[in-house]
Amino acid sequence: MRRRIAPVAAALAASLLIQPAAGAGDFASVVLAYAPAPGQFVNAPAFNDPSRALGPPTGGGSASPDNSGLVTLGGFGGSITLAFDRPVLDDPRNAMGLDCIVFGNAFWPSGDPTARAAEAGVIEIALDANGNGIADDAWYLIPGSHLAPPVARQDETWDDDPATPTPPAVVSWFPAGATSPMTTAAFRLPAVFESAFLISEGAPAETFAGYADLSPTLILGDMTGADGSPGDNSLADPEDDPAIDPSVFYTTPDDPLTVGIDPGSGGGDAFDIAWAVEPATGAPANLPGFHFIRISTGVHAIAGPLGEVSTEIDAVADVRPAVALPEDLTGDGAVDGRDITVVLNLWGARVSFADLNGDGTVNGADITAILNAWRPAP
Repeated sequence: MRRRIAPVAAALAASLLIQPAAGAGDFASVVLAYAPAPGQFVNAPAFNDPSRALGPPTGGGSASPDNSGLVTLGGFGGSITLAFDRPVLDDPRNAMGLDCIVFGNAFWPSGDPTARAAEAGVIEIALDANGNGIADDAWYLIPGSHLAPPVARQDETWDDDPATPTPPAVVSWFPAGATSPMTTAAFRLPAVFESAFLISEGAPAETFAGYADLSPTLILGDMTGADGSPGDNSLADPEDDPAIDPSVFYTTPDDPLTVGIDPGSGGGDAFDIAWAVEPATGAPANLPGFHFIRISTGVHAIAGPLGEVSTEIDAVADVRPAVALPEDLTGDGAVDGRDITVVLNLWGARVSFADLNGDGTVNGADITAILNAWRPAP
């Protein structure tokens, strides 16, 4: 995978930023579709509520996930499609160039960060290019470490009749209310993902990256990260901050290409929008950002008594820029109405710090820049 690609065309970037993002949040806030595949928990109310994927995650730590805020996608091809209040941008100011984080319930068995108990989900993103607010535009694939285009989505047919060739392993896993037969589809990950544990063989380089539900979600405020040491999963260190706002902690990405979780990050699986490709050709998508994200279970396997391999989703976050926003004219950490007031007070002046578009004058174009970067205080 590449860290960055060529700069995005200015015209396309402008098309993304037409609408101001007033009141926008840092986490996915809308469920557009939820289509679970058969699975042992898809009929359990504690796991089949798609709204559990909205807002910040509930972290349990690297050794013991907190399953109280998850939604299951069931087996192969089960999916959830989410949207944000604002577009998620391919922002070079983000740490390591990473733009979005997906949180699940993976963990490290026996505290070993090179071994993941994980159920990988494939990530796709789409830009609302036609501006209709519906996820009917082209979808682009985050290929991750193990999908090499050209690749195509595979279909799987299921029914609730044990006398046919296509029921799930346990007929009661068929989703209640779904029409039988049903078809799910996803990009299928290779057989190595069907193992009980995913072993990173090149540590400190990570073998598996670019998919959902690979990495643990840390306890809120565990600022020391996690590396498999005895101090993991504790808030006893002086730098820990259990009162930290989730919108700060869980929008700080971990480096997905190295083993362990970086200090200051809440974990999860981060990706760069620049990784997105057209799946049939592998051509770079060159997206300035995305409005919609679809996550699908990419593994087709039964893990013995543990049931089907099924991706679980806790949250999806927009990475906050690591570099101060130029639109934050007041320096208070937010981009909001107070910054517009600064522009109004300097209207017509030639003041470089408030001339956000560089046209030589403080004017309405600078207000537009503030609206497009709107990021209210937590």
